[in-house]
Amino acid sequence: RVVTELARRAGLAVENALLFREAEERAQAARVLQTIADGVVLLDRDGVIRLWNAAAEAITGLRGEDVVGHPAEEAIPGWAAIAPRVPVASAPGPTAAESMPLELHGAERWLSIAGVGFEDGTVFAFRDLTEERVLEELRRDLVATVSHELRTPLAAIYGSALTLQRPDVSPDETLRGQLLDVIAEESGRLAQIVNDLLLASQLDAGTAGTTPRHCDARDLAQQVVTSARTHLPERIALELAAPQTVPQVRADPGQLRQVIANLVENAVKYSPDGGRVQVSLEPFDASLRIAVSDQGLGIPASEQRRIFEKFYRVDPNMERGIGGTGLGLYICRELVRRVGGRIHVESAPGRGSTFTVELPLASPGSKQRKPASAGAGRPTPA
Repeated sequence: RVVTELARRAGLAVENALLFREAEERAQAARVLQTIADGVVLLDRDGVIRLWNAAAEAITGLRGEDVVGHPAEEAIPGWAAIAPRVPVASAPGPTAAESMPLELHGAERWLSIAGVGFEDGTVFAFRDLTEERVLEELRRDLVATVSHELRTPLAAIYGSALTLQRPDVSPDETLRGQLLDVIAEESGRLAQIVNDLLLASQLDAGTAGTTPRHCDARDLAQQVVTSARTHLPERIALELAAPQTVPQVRADPGQLRQVIANLVENAVKYSPDGGRVQVSLEPFDASLRIAVSDQGLGIPASEQRRIFEKFYRVDPNMERGIGGTGLGLYICRELVRRVGGRIHVESAPGRGSTFTVELPLASPGSKQRKPASAGAGRPTPA
């Protein structure tokens, strides 16, 4: 009996050791699942979520306590639609993941998902490809936009230069001057495209320099309007409406001038049928409002939140013949942000748009422009 009892106790010890080892392995596996970067989800045979690791929570924004124990179709928005498309292998090994969108908290997330089935259910692993997809779309937009925008001025420059070089053509001074004007104008257009690309890159990298100081927004707006009038389309009327006394703002004068110029250029560009473009300035509380209004195409409400994105254009297919790199409004937004201001738009299709920039005043007691006439303080068209 002693031998039997010793054998029984030895067996129990071995069994306990095996159970302890199994528990330790499971705990270690659980710790690993909580630290890996990929989301891991375990569904039982009934489609109920039994495991939801930390990465799954971080990627989707869905807390484990809210999804574990619930059917996946109820706990994960859109799961019923994407589940049939997810590749599921019958055994562990390399599996081609499928990329698909999932609507989470009002935003679209692109996930790369694959699964492995086993006797108790299915394990799914996924990773977030949203940023990679955004970067890839930006790359495609950059290539498409730049190649299109560069082709037109390059063709004009090349054609004009070839004409001047042809031995069988002897252009008179008038034609020669016209061809040289084309070359100069289109070269300036190329330079502007390159400058916009470089500035956008610097803004992204945080290396664009800014030197804020007291500056007169009215003077800058007047410069922009005067310059733009020299090459306005015939059916466009451009005017400046502002009080003669305007408080100074704290901004980088060169960059503020560029913001106003970009908005005016945009207003003219998106008014193909003509109309009035107005630049107005109005003090408001502790800020100065600079508004650029047009009577052009307008912007659908669904697109207004995207127009400040890089390379985004309201007329991407050039149906109205409106070109551009799609960087102007992005540059405006970033330059305004850098001096503590904000920019927003009010628009409706067919009724034009108004872009408003709000900039903080230089100081509560900043000096104002001296009135140039007895009509100081009233908005006057310039």
